[in-house]
Amino acid sequence: MTYGEADSYQGAPQVGYQRPNVDESARYAAQHGGEEHSSMFSSVLSSVLDRDDDDHKRPVEEHDAHQAYEAHDRIYNQGGASEASSRDMGSAAALQAFKMFSSKGSGGSGGGSSELIGLAMGEAMKLYKGSSGGGSSGGSQAEMLQSAAAMAMKLYASQSGGQSGGGSSGLSTIMGLLGKSGGSGGGGAASLISKLL
Repeated sequence: MTYGEADSYQGAPQVGYQRPNVDESARYAAQHGGEEHSSMFSSVLSSVLDRDDDDHKRPVEEHDAHQAYEAHDRIYNQGGASEASSRDMGSAAALQAFKMFSSKGSGGSGGGSSELIGLAMGEAMKLYKGSSGGGSSGGSQAEMLQSAAAMAMKLYASQSGGQSGGGSSGLSTIMGLLGKSGGSGGGGAASLISKLL
C-alpha cells in the first residue's frame, strides 16, 4: 500500500515544483525590471503562491505552450506589445526569461526557480514600460506580472520534471510537447521554439 501511495505521489503535479523565495525573486525582478517596482514584485508573487489552485505548480501543458509561443512571436518578433493582453505579455515575458535563463546554463540547481521567476517579472515590467506606457491600468499590470510568474513556474517545473538532471533540457521538453500536437499548428509552434534556440 505504501508502495502504491509512493507511486501516486510520483505522478503528482508538484513533482518538478520548487517553491521560489519571494525576496530573492523580487531582487532578481528589480535588477532586471526596475528597483522602484520591488515591493510590487514581492506582493504579486506572494499572491500567486498563496492561491488555492495548484495550476502554477504543474509543468506547462500543450495549450499553454502554444499560447506562450504565439504571444512571444507576436510581441518580440512582430512588435505587437501595445495591443497584447496582460496575460499574453506575461506569458511572452516568461518565455523570453526562460530563453535567457537556459542560455546562461542556470539549470535546476540552487535558487533556480527564484531567478527564473524574477527574470520573468522583470522582463514583463520592461515590456509594460516599452508598450504604450501609462495606457494600461494598475490592475492589468498586476495581472501581467502574475501571468509572468505563473508561466515561469510552469516552465521551471517542465524543466526539472522533464529530466531529474535539470540542465537546459527544459526547451527540448517543451519542444516535445509542441511536437505531439499533430494538428497543423504543431509545426508552426515547433518552428517558433527553434527560433528561440
